[in-house]
Amino acid sequence: MQSTRQEILEILREAKQSTVEDLASKLGLTPMTIRHHLNVLQAQNLVVVAEIKRSPSVGRPRLLYSLTETAEELFPQGYGKLASYLVRELKERMGSKEAQELFRRVAERMAQEAPPRIEGQTFEERLDQIAQFMKEQGFIIRWEKTDDGYLLTNVNCPYRRIAREHGELCIMDATLIHHLLGVEPRRLPRPKRGEAPCNYLLVPPSP
Repeated sequence: MQSTRQEILEILREAKQSTVEDLASKLGLTPMTIRHHLNVLQAQNLVVVAEIKRSPSVGRPRLLYSLTETAEELFPQGYGKLASYLVRELKERMGSKEAQELFRRVAERMAQEAPPRIEGQTFEERLDQIAQFMKEQGFIIRWEKTDDGYLLTNVNCPYRRIAREHGELCIMDATLIHHLLGVEPRRLPRPKRGEAPCNYLLVPPSP
């Protein structure tokens, strides 16, 4: 990101709200230049006008800018490390088998939030519907029809950093797929090296 815009984001992160004039003063730039950068950041959904600060004297109202939720995510987060510590603590206290059962229940709870099946819906239409739902959970799902059934590929696992250390987490996406599609996914082997996507073979029930 352009350094001036990064500085604007950092100032707004600390100050919560700021005017064009305040930003110009802190960065040693003209208000016109600041407005240009703010317009770009607004177009990227990183900055929003929080409120209008009206001056007691006659004149143009001063706009107060703040960060959006999207911008907040650009700053360092410790969710992954915290989650890894929590999973490790769970396994040590409960044991690996009990932890797997807990992950299954979490996946089942996630499945309850999925859109219901539509009457007369084909398996492929349901696949598209579920791929969109899982995308909202952080997965990126691709599928294709094969001679053996349907090959479902999870291009992006939202838990991949934790799953590297705790492979039990991989049971979650398989459980989720099972509950959402009504078939038992068969995980296909993948290369030992690298971070190849997870592939599942789905064989839909006979009509």
